[in-house]
Amino acid sequence: MGMLSGYAVAADKMDVYESFFRNIQTGKMITLLWKVLFERLMRKQLNAFTRADDCLDIPLCFPVSHIPLYSVKYYWLLGRHNPRWYKYMKAALNFPFLNFFPSVLNGRLAIDGGATDNIPLYPLLARHKEFVENGLDLIIVMHFDARYDYRADFVTDLPVLELDLGICNGFSKKHYDFSAEYVDEMINASYAYGQKICERLFGTDCSRESLQRVINEIFLEEHPLRQQNYSADRLVTILNKLGKFLRNDAHCHRDLYFSVDPDDKLRK
Repeated sequence: MGMLSGYAVAADKMDVYESFFRNIQTGKMITLLWKVLFERLMRKQLNAFTRADDCLDIPLCFPVSHIPLYSVKYYWLLGRHNPRWYKYMKAALNFPFLNFFPSVLNGRLAIDGGATDNIPLYPLLARHKEFVENGLDLIIVMHFDARYDYRADFVTDLPVLELDLGICNGFSKKHYDFSAEYVDEMINASYAYGQKICERLFGTDCSRESLQRVINEIFLEEHPLRQQNYSADRLVTILNKLGKFLRNDAHCHRDLYFSVDPDDKLRK
């Protein structure tokens, strides 16, 4: 789902993405699993979501996990839609236990990259200067892992604001509830939370020092509550920890069809 979220932002299709969640309309886990497994909900959404006239103005990076070596590759999309993107995006939605068969990419079995790296901060830290002339001023990481702390894996002088959005519903484990009432409640809560965070970040001084100070304040305020809770997706967290021991990061970055337009600034 994270890949679709990123695509929605990069292609300016958040209204379409919101409609997808509103149209699921089920509050029962068994019904949702039926839709995913037998009605091919995610495949249908991908087919309906991507269009030949799409244009990604913001670089999109998403991971794909390969088995049995359990390595991960990060794929980057940018520019006008390319039909060759589809098989990689499909693999990124092929989560274990929710599909009967993994995808096949370049002769290797592939599944959702979230199984290996559900919070793919790594490629952004490694390559952000390729896309922004003077580098980034701020990175915002949104996830559902209350115990996540990027400082355990990365050292960077960039201000990184990482937010567990589970705080919007008091860490209630209702992430399988897509009833109309609950989706509406969560969208309203997330808008309110996002507005509050943005006002604190960008209300006055936007210097790097000021951003880091506000980030530290938010972290200290939310950290005690997060430490009392666990990831909304415990299975994903366990798989990610296992992946740290098994993952092969060598040459894991891969440019994927930046654009088919020779006039675009960034191409493969």
